[in-house]
Amino acid sequence: MADAQIRAKVNQKLIESGEYERLSQYLRQKLVENGWYDQVTELASDTLRAQESPNFENLVDLVEPEALALVPEYVKVELLGMIKRFLEGIVDK
Repeated sequence: MADAQIRAKVNQKLIESGEYERLSQYLRQKLVENGWYDQVTELASDTLRAQESPNFENLVDLVEPEALALVPEYVKVELLGMIKRFLEGIVDK
C-alpha cells in the first residue's frame, strides 16, 4: 500500500473516531497556553511590515518555518505519543 493510501486511511479513521477533533483541541489548547499564537501573530506582523509588497503565500513561506520551530518540544512529543497510541489501537483491533 502506498504512503498516500495509508495516510488517507489513517486520516479517515482519525476523523470517524472523533480522535482528530480531540487531538486538534489538545494542540490548540497547548499552543494558547504557551503563547504560541501571540508569538506567531507578532512574527507575521513584523514580517508583513518588512515586505514591500506583501502577499499571503510569501508570508506563509517566510513565517511557517519559524512558527513550527516555536511549538514547544514537549507538545510535539505528547501529540506524537497520542497519535501513536491511537494507531496502536487500530492495529491491535
